Amino acid sequence: MSNLNNPDHAVAALRRALSGSIRPQLRQASIEVDPANLLVRVRFEYEGEPEPDVLEACQIAGTELISDYPSSWNIDGQHCAVRAPIGLSPLAHVVYSREDV
Repeated sequence: MSNLNNPDHAVAALRRALSGSIRPQLRQASIEVDPANLLVRVRFEYEGEPEPDVLEACQIAGTELISDYPSSWNIDGQHCAVRAPIGLSPLAHVVYSREDV
């Protein structure tokens, strides 16, 4: 298993988890790792309140992401409605960003 503290591992894990799950309503997905607290934070930012299928797709991606980590690790999945032109607030590493907004 890769070094779990390495941000590249987290970025690759989220990118893999999002594969096929990105919906037009998703504006941005970002991630950061807090090894001291055994916590992976992932933030999904949507154009308005996410539709149920969009929210579910991102929640599933979060579940797939955390499966790359031992059971002692937890995930802080954040789901934020941010309508354009309001700016986004990414975590340390942006994994996906829709450039048209």
